[in-house]
Amino acid sequence: MAMLELRTGLALVAVLLGASSGRAAAAQPAADRGADGDVAPLPGEDRGGAELDAYRALARPPGTAGRIVSTVAMGKGIRFNNPYRLQTQLGETAESLSLTAGYLDLGVALALGPADGVQHGGALRFSVAVGGVPQESLTPSYFVAYRGLTRVLGYGRLGAAILIEPDVNVGGELALGLGYSLLAGVALSGEIVGDLFYGAATYDAAYTVYPVVSAQIGLMIDHELLP
Repeated sequence: MAMLELRTGLALVAVLLGASSGRAAAAQPAADRGADGDVAPLPGEDRGGAELDAYRALARPPGTAGRIVSTVAMGKGIRFNNPYRLQTQLGETAESLSLTAGYLDLGVALALGPADGVQHGGALRFSVAVGGVPQESLTPSYFVAYRGLTRVLGYGRLGAAILIEPDVNVGGELALGLGYSLLAGVALSGEIVGDLFYGAATYDAAYTVYPVVSAQIGLMIDHELLP
């Protein structure tokens, strides 16, 4: 009889222990749920989500960048036609090449595109002679620039050169240039410029064409607008 009572007591204890374990297991998921029933994040999940968001931000394609370029330069050109027998001829005859007056060139350009790729935009140049007959010109032009991972910025311009003085005239201009960064945003610039103008008739020709090739050197301020 005593043995039977002992076995009955042990069985009762086992049943009670099993029920207690079941309730604890059922209560554990509920404790891991938030007020809205969402499963609470495990330790480290919040940090992992922030790192993933940062990676996605860095991995997405870069947006459009901008570039504002300002230049100041001094230059001089060679005229390939000398119909008026200018005194600045380089050869022995009056028809030989002649030099233009020195000039001051001021410019500004804006371009848009990838920061490490080809950018397109527009430019405006104003040039004034520093000697001889007063001469001024204004040149609006298409502008393209490229700067990779080096200090060198390459660019080109194509536009219409508008002579303001002494006589109003319109010609074409093509220019290629380089800028070498000395400091952040400050560069040494060099440019080769080709111009073509049509002029009045002379005794020798019904119309005259003035091809001019100039070289100029100066300073450039290159301001980047990153996305």
